[in-house]
Amino acid sequence: MTTYWAPLLHLYQPPTQEVEVLRKINRECYKPLFEVIEKYDNAKFSININGVLIELLNEYGMSDTIELLQNLNSENKVEILGTAKFHPILPLIPEKEILHQIQLNEELNRMVFGDHWKKTGFFPPELAISPNVGKIVRELGYQWLIMSGIACPKSWFYDKIYTSPHGLKLFFRDDILSNKISFKKITAKKFLIEIGLLHKNEKDKNKNDTYIITAMDGETFGWHIKNYEKTFIGKALDLIQEGVINNISPNFEPHNQINSNELENDRLELDSIEIEFMSNLENYFPIAEEKIIPISSSWSTSSKDLECNVYYPLWKHPENDIHVFYWKAMKSLNKLMNLADNLDLTQNWKVENHYKAARWFYDRALHSCPVWWANPYQGTWSPNLIYKGMELLIKAALNAQLALVYAGINEGDGFFDSISYYHGLLLMEMYNVSRKNEKYK
Repeated sequence: MTTYWAPLLHLYQPPTQEVEVLRKINRECYKPLFEVIEKYDNAKFSININGVLIELLNEYGMSDTIELLQNLNSENKVEILGTAKFHPILPLIPEKEILHQIQLNEELNRMVFGDHWKKTGFFPPELAISPNVGKIVRELGYQWLIMSGIACPKSWFYDKIYTSPHGLKLFFRDDILSNKISFKKITAKKFLIEIGLLHKNEKDKNKNDTYIITAMDGETFGWHIKNYEKTFIGKALDLIQEGVINNISPNFEPHNQINSNELENDRLELDSIEIEFMSNLENYFPIAEEKIIPISSSWSTSSKDLECNVYYPLWKHPENDIHVFYWKAMKSLNKLMNLADNLDLTQNWKVENHYKAARWFYDRALHSCPVWWANPYQGTWSPNLIYKGMELLIKAALNAQLALVYAGINEGDGFFDSISYYHGLLLMEMYNVSRKNEKYK
């Protein structure tokens, strides 16, 4: 019996990222991470890299990092997934913008990875999904979708693959193990012991092959946790390559699903663990007969959030006034852009120029970071980073409105006024929250 480990790494930086910060992340994380993967013949990682990050690395002279990734892809050590280019929370944006963001990313993937890029797996930013997002992803031709474990509405499978009513294969990350890795709560050695013993449960001697999916930010390795690309990823690949773990601590307490009595003489054979691409899991595991519809959620959604019908708490929480004002402004911007999208761009060069500027800012304004930074009680609070995103929104609105003005259309006035109004409320709320935080320190 074999346990297949399918690791996924998600790489992203916002369009507003400062160049020097990007250079430091590249130096401490991206290049060392890709170099570690390059070192091992048994490496197989599903990689999601949003198109905005590829463009930033190329624009600011770090194209050698992209070349490393291209080499890994051509050597079959990584598979590149589909995603949305500027990292929006897909369930929170209009359907036509979901399609647009995904297609923008596809164009870049084809340009950068050529024939090595296949439209197989899809990574929704922040693993934020809804039934409609799954439907769109399937209609665009993707074969599978990765989600948080909390999105699974039925009993958890380790040896079968669920599908949606539309025929999309549904994979769920192991949230517990993924978070243990992300927050350095488990070593590479203990992680492999856990998954190596997963199918050796005394109560089920005839258990089938199993698979485990871990998914986390690639920036975990080297940026958030220094040298973690070596101490975790490199160590795990080394141990799998060696095929054995010796000198297991007598204090090791495995997850309650597995049986520590299987450890003989403080030694575990790892010949039953294989690392594999997520796209290849269908070669080893049957499709479950029952079709399921995933629960709307993200990888930051808790069961308590679901009980309160709050599906994307770090990006749209009804009790967070900054979120409320931001999405009201964005709703008006969406309507303003709908008007601008229907303009005849050949009638006036000013119309064309302002529309193109509006579209450029709007595509980037949809990125998830501004509202993520508006969570002071979760420890993510930065008025300046919130406003960086708001600036993109305002610039998109201004240029869309000017395009309409030069086209002789007055229908956008109310939407533009609404955006201006909520912009003012956002500024006041950011100030009020900052004062409150300072007061209770």
